[in-house]
Amino acid sequence: MIDSTRRGLVVTGLVAAAGAGVAAGAARAAPSLDLSGGKKRLRAFMRLRGSLDQTLVTGCINGRYYGVVGAEVRPLYGVTASTFARYRELPDGRFEGFTYEVAYFTDLETGKVMDRWANPYTGETVDVAHTFSKPARVVIGEDLAIKAEPAIPGLQIRHATLSPLIIGPDLWWTEEVLTEAQIPGMAKPLNYSEVVTFQTSVAELAANNTKRVTCRNAYTSVVNWRPWLKMGDAPGHLMGNGAGAWGVAMKDLPTAWIEATKARHPDVIADPGAKLEPLWRKA
Repeated sequence: MIDSTRRGLVVTGLVAAAGAGVAAGAARAAPSLDLSGGKKRLRAFMRLRGSLDQTLVTGCINGRYYGVVGAEVRPLYGVTASTFARYRELPDGRFEGFTYEVAYFTDLETGKVMDRWANPYTGETVDVAHTFSKPARVVIGEDLAIKAEPAIPGLQIRHATLSPLIIGPDLWWTEEVLTEAQIPGMAKPLNYSEVVTFQTSVAELAANNTKRVTCRNAYTSVVNWRPWLKMGDAPGHLMGNGAGAWGVAMKDLPTAWIEATKARHPDVIADPGAKLEPLWRKA
């Protein structure tokens, strides 16, 4: 739960004045960003994370995964991922979303998507398992907690959205996602934890005259050794770190991601929203 849900939050940003007739260096007040009520906060958050007009929104990240054993951190491979999502408001004021992700692991030297990887811990070269997640439905309420509905069997998700941080003209809004899943072939549950921070302009969000706002993001994750690494019960885990944006045009997605998807999933390139249509129409 967000503390500001109970006590309210009203913040005001300032932007540098520009344009004819405004003296250089002068400043004018931006519209007030009022997040004092749950509905206002939810709609502001949806303009950042999605869109109010039900259009498909594309997000991407580029980053790296590191092996962490004790205090030693070792770069292992890169990651490039794109997520596709559509949201709409429900009669009760919540939002439902439909989303899927296509992610690849990349070679640190070339930046290219790889299908074989030499594990420096074991000396074994293994097959790389890329990710093409099944389209899923989520629901977001005034507490900004994102819930999978219906719940996914064997998957536990703890999600929280923190109060936004505002410094000058910029706003950062952070999500925490903590999951645990039982994966076939793994003796212990797979734990995946992710912190994603969205960044936008206070003035743009406060203007409240667009269906969505410019959104950049940064993420950090912690996850068990993935099964395809074949690390067995070796101590340690993976740490991911990267950055990207929401509201990205297909042509502007990372080159490595586009090249791999053209070769492996050309239907996603042709019509990325088609994967969501069955769920969208059924709901």
